[in-house]
Amino acid sequence: MIKFCETGWFGVISEDIGFENICIVAQAVADCLKDMENSQPVVLAYDTRFLSREYAWSIQRVLTANRIQVIMHKKPVPTSFLSMSVRFSQAALGIMVTGEGRPARYSGLTFRLPSGSPVSREWMDKLFQHLYRRYPRSSEDSRHLLQYMDFFPEYSVQLMENIDAECIRNANPFIASDSFFGSVGTYMQELLQAMGLRGIHIRTKPNPGFLDSIPQPNERNMAPVSKLTAQKNGHMGLFFNGDGSIIGAVSPHGKIIRTEWAAALILDEWLKSKGKDFEFYTEIFTPEAAFKFFKHYGLEVLPLYRLKEENRPLDKAVIWDSKGLRLGSFLPDWDGILQAMLLVQALCRHDLNWQGFLSHMDLLTQNRVQEHRSLSMDADHWAEKRRNLVETLDTLHSTGLDRVIEEGGDIKAVFKDDTWLGFHYNECESNLLLYYDTEPGKGENMLQKSIAWFTG
Repeated sequence: MIKFCETGWFGVISEDIGFENICIVAQAVADCLKDMENSQPVVLAYDTRFLSREYAWSIQRVLTANRIQVIMHKKPVPTSFLSMSVRFSQAALGIMVTGEGRPARYSGLTFRLPSGSPVSREWMDKLFQHLYRRYPRSSEDSRHLLQYMDFFPEYSVQLMENIDAECIRNANPFIASDSFFGSVGTYMQELLQAMGLRGIHIRTKPNPGFLDSIPQPNERNMAPVSKLTAQKNGHMGLFFNGDGSIIGAVSPHGKIIRTEWAAALILDEWLKSKGKDFEFYTEIFTPEAAFKFFKHYGLEVLPLYRLKEENRPLDKAVIWDSKGLRLGSFLPDWDGILQAMLLVQALCRHDLNWQGFLSHMDLLTQNRVQEHRSLSMDADHWAEKRRNLVETLDTLHSTGLDRVIEEGGDIKAVFKDDTWLGFHYNECESNLLLYYDTEPGKGENMLQKSIAWFTG
C-alpha cells in the first residue's frame, strides 16, 4: 500500500518503491493538477540513489502522456536546485526522486510548491485522494513535451548575489569538502574554483550505497574530511549529506563542529549581511541553541504554523526547525551549499581565526547540544509505550518532569533543569525519532535511558 508522509512518499527500493507504484503516484499527480486546472509545467529532478534516474524517467513518461510539460534536470542535483528551478520556471510543481537523509536502501518522492517550499500535509492528503483513479498512462510518443535543464548557472548567479564574494576572495581560505557520493557532487568544487579559491574535494562521484552508511553528518562519515582538513592544513572542512540539505563542518585540527552550532554561525552571518528585518519561526523540536541565539539578539520568535495559517510572506521568513535553517529570502528550503558558503564567509570575517570564531559560536549557542536517534517501532508498540510515557519520563531525570507539550502527534517533555526529550512517531515508515536537548554537564544521559525503555 502507498502511504504518504508529511511532504512526500518514501520506502525501501523494490519493496515499497518500485516502477509500478512510481507510475501510480505520477498518474495521481497528473490527475490532481488537471483537477486544479493548472497547465503550468512540472519540474523533475533526482538524486544519486539506486534507480533514481530511472524512476524519474518513468515519471516523465506518465506526465507527458497526460499532456503535461516536463522540465527535467540533466543530472543529479540537490533538492534546493529543484526548489529554485520550480520558481524560476514558474512551474506548477516540483518532484524530486530522493531518499533525503535515509539509508541507501530507501528512495521516494518529495514535492515542492511553486514558491519552492515543501508541500504541506494537507497537500499530500489531497494527492492521496487522486490515487488509483485511473490506470497510469505511459508513452514514448510525447517526447516533444519534455525538455532538459542545467540549472547550475542560474543557481550560481543567485548564490553569488547573496554572499560577500570579495570578503571570501580576500581571505583566500583553503577548503576541503566531502560530497559523500551525494547530490552535491562537484557543484561545491566548481563554485570555489570559479571564485579562484583553493581546495580539495573528495567523494564527488555517485555511489548509491553510501558505503553502507546513512548519508548524514556524523562522526563516522565525517572522519575522512576531518583527517584530510588537518593533513592539508585547511582552514575549514565541509561535509554534505545525501541530498545536499544539511552540512557538517570541521576545524583546521579536524574537530567536528555540531550542526546546531554551525547553524547559529550561519544565521549570524546572514543577519550581518542582510539585516534583521525578518520574521523568525521555530517548531516544537527546534534545537534550544536556536533560542539562545534569538535571545542573544533580542529577536521575537513565532511558531511555524503561523507562517501558513496567516499567509505571511515567505521572503521575510527565517525558519529554524529540527532539520536546520531555511532562509526564505533566498529559498524557503534547506540548502547546504548556501549554508556552507555563509559559514566560510563567517570564518573569513574572523580573519580565518578559529579561536575567535569558536568563542563567538559559544556566545551565540551557550554550547547547548541536541542529539537524536531513530528507532524502528510498529504502531501498536508505540501506542503501548505512549500510554505510560509521562509516568516513565518523570523517573528518567533527577530534577523531575516540569511540563509536557503536545503538538499534533508530537510530544516534548521538558524537565526542571530545562533539558528536554522529544518524540515524533512516523507511522508511514514505522519509526520513532527521539530528540534529546541539554546543556553540557547537566544530568544523566536520558537519551540512552529512553532508548533502553522503548526497546526493552
